[in-house]
Parts: sequence; C-alpha cells; structure tokens
Amino acid sequence: MTQTIDRPTLLKIARDTAAQRVAARPSLISAYLTGSIAANEPLLGEATDVDLILIDSAEPLRREIVRLTDQVVLDIQYRARAEYANPKGLRVHPWRGPELCEPVFLLDPTHFFELAQSSARGQFHRPDFVAARARAFLALARQALHVGLLPGQEPTAPVTLADFSQGLLCTANAAISLTGFPAAGRRLVMKLEAAARRLGRADLYDGFLELFGGAELDQAQAQILLTDWSAAYRAGQTPDDELIHPARRTIYERGFQAQIQADRSAEILWLMLSTWQAVMRQLPGDSTHAEPWAAFLERLSLADPAAFRARVQQALAYLTAVDEWVETWADQNGA
Repeated sequence: MTQTIDRPTLLKIARDTAAQRVAARPSLISAYLTGSIAANEPLLGEATDVDLILIDSAEPLRREIVRLTDQVVLDIQYRARAEYANPKGLRVHPWRGPELCEPVFLLDPTHFFELAQSSARGQFHRPDFVAARARAFLALARQALHVGLLPGQEPTAPVTLADFSQGLLCTANAAISLTGFPAAGRRLVMKLEAAARRLGRADLYDGFLELFGGAELDQAQAQILLTDWSAAYRAGQTPDDELIHPARRTIYERGFQAQIQADRSAEILWLMLSTWQAVMRQLPGDSTHAEPWAAFLERLSLADPAAFRARVQQALAYLTAVDEWVETWADQNGA
C-alpha cells in the first residue's frame, strides 16, 4: 500500500536519526541533510532516500543503508572532519560543492559545519565556479571512459558496462551543473531534460536518450523490462554494494513505475542498466536471469562487442558535445 509522505515527516526522521547517531557516538560533531528532501523536490513514486551526512572527528564509519519502509530508506554517509579543512576549495568540487550549498542543518553544536558551509557557499554561483564544477564532471567522465582531453581518442583500456554507465552519469551532470545541482541516480535524466530546456539545448537530452535507442519505449515493453529487472535484482542484491543494496529495490521500483506511468519510459534505461549490470556480476553465468539480461542488452545495442564499441564511440561523441557546450557557456558567461 502506498502512503503519502510529507516533508515534515521526512525531516523529523532525519533529525531523530541524527540525534540518535550523535548520542551513540560522541566523536560526531555535525549532521546535515542533503539530496531531494533538502531541496524540497517532489517525491518520485512516493519514495525517497533520506540522505544524511555525519561529520566525524574520529575515523569515519562505513556508509549505512537502512530500510525504514518500502518508501523510505536512510542513506547515511560519515565524513572525516579533515575533509572540510579547505571549504573554499570544496565549492568547485562537483559533488561536495552542491552538497554544501543548500543543506538542511540538523545538529551543529560547535558551529563547525556552519562555518565551513558559509565559506564553501560564498560566490557558489559565480560563473567560473559553475564552469569549474562542470569541467570536473567531464574529467570524471573521461576517467570512467578511459580517454584523455583530446576528442577522437580511443579508450586506453577496455570499457565495461559499469564504466559506460558511470561515464554517462558524469557527462550528464556536467550539463546539469550549469543550471543547478547534480543528480546521482533516479532523477538524473529528468534533471538533464530540465537543464537542456533551460540552456536551450534540447540535443543534450535527446543525445543522451539516443545512447539507449531513443525516446520510444512503450509502457507494455517497459513493464516487461521492470519485471525482469526486479527478478534479477532480488537474486543478485547485496549489502556490500550500495548501488544494489537490498533496501534500495523498492525505491528503484517505485521510481521506475512512476516514470513508466508518466510516459517517460525511456528515462528508466540508464539507471536500469547501471543497476542490472551490477546485480548480474553477483550471479553465476548460467543463472536463469541471464537470458532476460541478454535480451535487455540486445534492445540497447550493447549485446555484442562490435555493437558495444559503437555505443562507446557514441558516448565519447556525446561527451565531446557536452564539453564544447560547457566551454561555450563559459565564454558566454565570462568564465
């Protein structure tokens, strides 16, 4: 049964969790909330992660993924105090900069985080800092796809499906960063569309979808894919990989279902590929889930080596196009 979850309830969950963790671990000095709840974005599929950051003056603990219900998952990351030693430098970090810009303060008794955040936030939206974050994402994309700065290069190492997915995540976020905060998963393609619209560059969105066969994926076909994906996820999920943690399955499912029902089925394919390839690495080659997985790859023209190489080249061309637009934007905005 799906229940409507309001923001005050989610904020209370965040505050209560932060208070419990801090009470149990005196070395924790600050706690803040980031992500879609902090940004007050509408829930996708009436489900969400609660993204908590806890700053630790001791050795940080391992990341925690905790299922509360089918609709709410706690995602708790512990950060070392030393990571905030140069807050002005963090404002050009592609992930940490946006995280520090508009969080929700939860606990900060010594004002450690408040001081770090005020320094990082200063002139956050200045064009040269915006461009620096976009370029940092492009550098991460090149690293994932094993290429250097010059366009037209061949990858220096074999590109895996995980590399392909990560490269596209970072490339898309380079464009998204020109207009707002980056996305890590379920909202990536939605944010890319919004950024492309604001930038007047519909091709940035269309080009991303073309890497997965284009915008046409009818609801019936998408539902079959979702059924196959869900079965594989249940079989291969593991708490050792935060991407495919058991607690995340229903959050993903609800997001996919919402996008299918909204006639945005093609937008599920990037995240479906990212997670499906991860669960298949946990399963034996003769798994009953191998055949639906192979059919999915065939649909995306990723099944055979030649087709995959062609898709990688297409991804590299997309990276080049985004790179050129970032530089155009920087020139237009005096960055």
